[in-house]
Amino acid sequence: MMCRRLLFTLVFCLSFATISSIRCYTGTDEQCIFAPDMNDCGSGETCQCAKYRFQCTQDDQGCNKYEQSNNVKKWAYIFIAASTCKSLKTQPSLFEEVTCCSQNGCNQPNNGKCSWSQALHDSNFDHKHS
Repeated sequence: MMCRRLLFTLVFCLSFATISSIRCYTGTDEQCIFAPDMNDCGSGETCQCAKYRFQCTQDDQGCNKYEQSNNVKKWAYIFIAASTCKSLKTQPSLFEEVTCCSQNGCNQPNNGKCSWSQALHDSNFDHKHS
């Protein structure tokens, strides 16, 4: 009987830990990583992974000088509060193709890598579909 209670307590605690933290990709096209568990997205907030496209502008810290002056579009990968992720979707002129998700690694780059090839793929897509 005592063993069952201990097992139940252990399973409950592990379930709670799994639900309350998430691992997401963070960064941009050329410089992103699969970050450690995140669980602090504000008081009472649930953390989610997200990815979206944005256009580089002058003084944009996520872009180099070339990208800034040529208004290059890039992918961003973040962990974020669920409510904030929903608000990104209401600003399509700033945040394109917003995806919010709640499983580990669900905001993985489309090509599966954090590399220059992701940016190249997207710029080729833009030129072909403009």
